Amino acid sequence: MYDGPIIDAHTHPMLGLDDQVGGQPHPPEAYRNLVAGSAIIRAAALTIAPAGDIGRTRARNDAVLELADNSAGLFFPVCSVHPGDGTTALAELDRIAAAGCAWLKLHPNTQDFDVADPAVTEVVARAAGLGLPVLFDAWAPWDADQPGKFVKLAMAVPQARLILAHAHGPSFPQLLVYDALARYPWWPRQVWIDISVAAATFANGPFAEQFAWVLRKVGTDRVVFGSDYPLDDPMHAIRAVNQLGFSEAELSGVLHDNAAALLEK
Repeated sequence: MYDGPIIDAHTHPMLGLDDQVGGQPHPPEAYRNLVAGSAIIRAAALTIAPAGDIGRTRARNDAVLELADNSAGLFFPVCSVHPGDGTTALAELDRIAAAGCAWLKLHPNTQDFDVADPAVTEVVARAAGLGLPVLFDAWAPWDADQPGKFVKLAMAVPQARLILAHAHGPSFPQLLVYDALARYPWWPRQVWIDISVAAATFANGPFAEQFAWVLRKVGTDRVVFGSDYPLDDPMHAIRAVNQLGFSEAELSGVLHDNAAALLEK
């Protein structure tokens, strides 16, 4: 068991009525209460931009930035734009980067876009130029080609730091492509895996050993912890990661060090 500091790289604090995920309200105070006295020292506060409404996008981003400013260092802001908003999205990217955004969040499912869309490549390239890692939802049961699209995106924008949330879900063996790519000297290893939901899904089950083996092949220095609060309890998510059989050194990277490095500009 790892007992050091922890960074929760995936949470959805409810900052407005249209931010609710699941059946119960989940304001930032509820997350604070859940983790009070725990080892969690920082947590990503995510928002997801709607399409075609830059006013709502700006308001959501401003709410996340304000939450981070007023959280005494607990929350860090993960803002969002919609790739379909074109130059307006790029301008908003410039604005949030200047305002202190830590990471960018893009969600192909909720935002209804294709990872292979050239507009996504343009947004990721701008984010990379601004020094912002991009946290993608990467579990799409209805797009079997999505794992390969992320590989192509990483190759198209090699300077981008991509974080793939949920480890492709049940398709996690496809992550082995990153082990194969790491054998080539031109591959920069700029893809990280966020194991929110996936760790809790596979821990103590028949796929747990295979999941941990695949993550080791990718490299546990490229794995980050997330709870996906409120869809999972952060303490439950931490226990699940501790049950995957990683060493204390590996857990230190997964639960803290790797996300801390991604937060450095």
